[in-house]
Amino acid sequence: MENKKETINSRIASYRKLAGFTQEEAASLLNMKRSAYARMEKVGSPTPEQIKQIAELYRISVAMLLYGEDFALNSGNGSAGRVTLKQPSDRDIFPLTTTEINAIRLLREFNEEDTKKVVDLINEIYSTKIVKKC
Repeated sequence: MENKKETINSRIASYRKLAGFTQEEAASLLNMKRSAYARMEKVGSPTPEQIKQIAELYRISVAMLLYGEDFALNSGNGSAGRVTLKQPSDRDIFPLTTTEINAIRLLREFNEEDTKKVVDLINEIYSTKIVKKC
């Protein structure tokens, strides 16, 4: 996934999109103006404090933000093929578990037909659990 020409700025944009935030939403959560955030994604270099805040917001390591997923995957963590995500924060509006976050990330990789199959399977399992409880 790592592109030789990829920069921290493009990774910030990619992780924002992966998280499902607009630039306005990300800027607001980071207590900055949208124009400052957009400039940071396009050409500017974030400060060390901003890098830390962005990594926390997108629940990734600072190393992933600085060097990309390939660096994080090949740095001896033993989880080749998986991105290590940080645990959700108590500050989250709707906190998700790491498993939920990984499931969402995987679903985003599927095409519409495969996504529907997964959702149908989840609904089927859920409905059998509800029936058993009744």
